Amino acid sequence: MKSNNKLSSNFEMKQRVINALNKVGDRDTHDIGTKELETILHSLTPHSISPFLSCILDIHSEQKPSIRKQSLKLIASLATVYESLILPHVTKIVSAVVKCFRDPDSSVREGCIDMFAVLALKLGNQSNEDKVFVLLSSPVFDALVGEQNKHVQSASAFCLAGIVQNTRNPPVSVLYSMLIRILKLLKNPHFMAKPALIELNRSIIQAGGASTQSVLMTAVGSIREGLKDTDWKTRKAASVALGQIALTRASFLSSLRVSCIHSLDSSRFDKVFSHSRFFTLLVLYFSIFMFLVD
Repeated sequence: MKSNNKLSSNFEMKQRVINALNKVGDRDTHDIGTKELETILHSLTPHSISPFLSCILDIHSEQKPSIRKQSLKLIASLATVYESLILPHVTKIVSAVVKCFRDPDSSVREGCIDMFAVLALKLGNQSNEDKVFVLLSSPVFDALVGEQNKHVQSASAFCLAGIVQNTRNPPVSVLYSMLIRILKLLKNPHFMAKPALIELNRSIIQAGGASTQSVLMTAVGSIREGLKDTDWKTRKAASVALGQIALTRASFLSSLRVSCIHSLDSSRFDKVFSHSRFFTLLVLYFSIFMFLVD
């Protein structure tokens, strides 16, 4: 009898979720649908998390972008509210969301990046942090190195950067292995999303993934090479990455601060930088100067 009641309750809940998602897809009822979904999410039990996920993970291009974005936000909210109760479902979540990297709507791909950052922040703790990091990053890294699609490459790299940045102590051995592959990709003229890859490179460097001096120098050198790229977005990404590395207070990066500043200085006449970018660099130089004086 209890089993029948549970099935009936889950069926009713799934119908409510589907109806609310449809409301999200309509501009006139979007806010109503969003509130209904949040209400349902906060009333879930451990047994109803799985059927709730089965509704919101059915993300496909035939849905309106607003529904696809809302589904990703709900996954992040689930991790925020229920934390460890989501762990058994991480593999299914990641598998579904990686498919969204191909989404033609950039806001949906940005939603993937935000979602992975939240999952890394909320699901990892001292006892399972390495496990969570691998569960989140492995399928994303496979997409990064295995797909010849610019959207997939870019979303994968930015998602990985978010995972690294939001994991308190990411496993150095895994970061090192990733970095070696990333350095090869940066040299590949056919790789289509180098600005995102530079951001990932920078994140791994700052997290301590370049665990030997030679690899650290090679990794920073690959970012410097980006300053010479014919693509202005790549040059911009490289300048931002070098500035952030220069401002890092980690002792293992102290020897690189001056060289990073010199590399930035050499690119100050790049015509693609707007006046606002120039003033941003001035603020950066001032911050570095104050840091070195301090």
